[in-house]
Amino acid sequence: MVSPFQSRSVLSLAGCVFALTLACGSLVRAQSAAVTINGESITEDEIEQRTKLDFVSTHKPSVRQDVINELADDKDKIKEAEKLGVDLGDAQVDNAYAQMCSRMHITREQFRKALDGNGLNLDTLKHRIRADIARASLARLRYDQFRDSPRTR
Repeated sequence: MVSPFQSRSVLSLAGCVFALTLACGSLVRAQSAAVTINGESITEDEIEQRTKLDFVSTHKPSVRQDVINELADDKDKIKEAEKLGVDLGDAQVDNAYAQMCSRMHITREQFRKALDGNGLNLDTLKHRIRADIARASLARLRYDQFRDSPRTR
């Protein structure tokens, strides 16, 4: 026979398990691939975060497919730059982030808090910065190759 105390404990444990299952289910959905483009998975969380970042920076709503295309392009540029040996390490990204904060005359912590206040993850911004560094580096490499080619001399 189960005592009333044991019954409440079992129900309480069951409630905790149910809540944990719901929370984990949301996390799994957010981290599972929403789309796969060129072999790169893009999660719902990435789409949601980039949409928020775009809105904060432009004050205009983004079209979901445009956000997905931007994310896919970012991932392609990062992959291409890494293949060519471009340094896209955390030090590069952190330096660019610090310069961004300096131009706005705020500390990194103030900027992070502003991002948090808008529901944005700092990693979302840093991924965007990494992609921008990759894009600029690839453009520079292509220009150098063009400039040094025999046809342009």
